[in-house]
Amino acid sequence: MPARASILSRLHLHGLRHLEAVVRLGTFEAAARELNVTSGAVSQQIRRLEEGLGVSLFQRFGNRSEPTDAARQIAQTLSEAFCQIEQALEIGTGKSGSASVKIKLYQTWANRWLIPRLEAFSHMYPDISVEFETGIESVNAGWADLDMALSMRAEDSPDYTRVPLFTPHLVVVSTPAVAERLGPEVNLSRTARIASRNRMEDWPNWMAAAGLSADDKKPLMVFSNSTLLYEAALAGNGVAIAQLELVLQDLADGRLVRPAPTIIEAASPIVLLRPVSRVRRTAASVFHDWLVAEAAVLRARTQAYLAASSQDEPVTRLTKAVISSAT
Repeated sequence: MPARASILSRLHLHGLRHLEAVVRLGTFEAAARELNVTSGAVSQQIRRLEEGLGVSLFQRFGNRSEPTDAARQIAQTLSEAFCQIEQALEIGTGKSGSASVKIKLYQTWANRWLIPRLEAFSHMYPDISVEFETGIESVNAGWADLDMALSMRAEDSPDYTRVPLFTPHLVVVSTPAVAERLGPEVNLSRTARIASRNRMEDWPNWMAAAGLSADDKKPLMVFSNSTLLYEAALAGNGVAIAQLELVLQDLADGRLVRPAPTIIEAASPIVLLRPVSRVRRTAASVFHDWLVAEAAVLRARTQAYLAASSQDEPVTRLTKAVISSAT
């Protein structure tokens, strides 16, 4: 008696890839973008797969299609299988030791938060290298080589997953010597107000929340980016609006102090974005999970600082009303 043909012998690998992508991404269009084919080609592969299996994998409602329970189960198993295949190919070709991750983020967050923690990541995962790209531009689907991005300027898109990490708090900081010059009344006119050209709205917004006039003529020391702003504040060049999360250690060590109590909570959170086309990359998944865990630690440290602060000033959420009063 001839051996019974395996069900896989009746199917095309392309069809399985297309099914996994459609279920994972949610639409035929998104799957087509990832697979670099047309939506019609995806539909054709799904129809062939249904014919080979002898079952319907999608329920059609006019122009909308929903995967069946069977399709979801098959797709989940396929996702796990494709990950294992990718890992096996990396090991088999000797490339498992060259796994890499590419992330785009603000230079200030790279310098003051992420880079000091990378030694711990490298110790845990010595075979994964991390490549940084810095910039303030909005994330868009054109960055095909990115594994993830940290941003406050991200539009909703089916091409990316979004994980909110934390909402920054804005505070005024200076060296102890500069704070002493300001006097007990915190007279800001006695020193320079330091600003970043990328965040020129921070001072007017903070002053509005503090009940101060934003029309004063006090001098500004403007730098091209926030990294230089923090360096200028640490050097004693004046007072600066800092993101509390980035100066917690400086405050704890006494290098910086908060001469004024007002705290602003930013209107937008920092989110971690990940292209859905790259979610199966093992190294990227490892780094993504590690980064989310590090963000949770930072949130806890920030909340502990706020709770233990001797300042009685409540946190002000940066709403449109506060922004309007500053303009």
